[in-house]
Amino acid sequence: MARVSPTAEGFRIIFRRPLIPLAEIAWRWTFSATAWFLSVSLLLEYAASLRVNAVDRLLLATQQPVLILQAIHRIFEGSGFRFTMAGVLLAIALAIAWVVMASLGRTITVRSIITEVNAEMNPTGGTRSVFALNFFQLAAALAGLIGAIGSPLLASSAWASTQASAGDAVRLWLAALFLTAIAWSTVNWFLSTATIFAARQGKGVFDALAEVVGVYTERPASLSIPGLLFGLIHFGVFLFACGASLTVLGMAGVIGAGGVLFLECLIALAYSAAASFLRIGKLAAYVSLAFGPTDAGYVESTMVPTGDSGGAVDAAELILSDVPLPAT
Repeated sequence: MARVSPTAEGFRIIFRRPLIPLAEIAWRWTFSATAWFLSVSLLLEYAASLRVNAVDRLLLATQQPVLILQAIHRIFEGSGFRFTMAGVLLAIALAIAWVVMASLGRTITVRSIITEVNAEMNPTGGTRSVFALNFFQLAAALAGLIGAIGSPLLASSAWASTQASAGDAVRLWLAALFLTAIAWSTVNWFLSTATIFAARQGKGVFDALAEVVGVYTERPASLSIPGLLFGLIHFGVFLFACGASLTVLGMAGVIGAGGVLFLECLIALAYSAAASFLRIGKLAAYVSLAFGPTDAGYVESTMVPTGDSGGAVDAAELILSDVPLPAT
């Protein structure tokens, strides 16, 4: 019996053990709900802290754009520093919460996948390494965000110093943005895949990264094919969700604003759930490549004759021949 392909193994796990992707959905949606709640609370508290006096109300009631802008400037004057500080504190708190929740959730899901792929393994330890890997992922995301913000500044500086055309500046900006995205996605992939080895063998951060690099160096196609297939399926799901969202927007006059909002939220939740299932399937494919059963099903090496038989049965022996032996 031939060994099941890693991609098929990934689909088998997400359909046979749906609790694993549901656990992934649980911690991701918990963090998302917390982030949305805290962000909305921040905006509401900030809005409640703004002082609007009678003069500002009078300027707003004039319905004159110049006077309305002046009123808005008076209302928000002096509050930018408070809002910035509150936003920075919220961002730091959410970053810490993401590292903790992602580390615990990913450790549980990876261990469950490893046990499902190979029942002989008993993964233990490695939680600290997973914490460190998620911290590095956060640092890589921050570096990518800084690079994305700096790419238009780089293009603007080059455009101002070289007197190049606006088209060349835009192309430089897009090229810098593309290179930043490629660099971030590559680093993020290695860090996220390294959690497999950290959760299974309790290896350190750099040892787990070395394992990923070693596996990718030995079998680049084996690792690239599942990622490509699941990525294409994910892209197809994204296009389907976008089409459904646009269809709902086109029916706004029939179903009303409340119905549109409800259906749009439902589409977003369905897409997020499908993305989590595909993410776990891709992770299971990588686990199957790394810790799956040995290739006992591949018997070609024992069936193909070689120069050194190494104890194998020689097909030229007369005992296996159809020619009758001469009478003695």
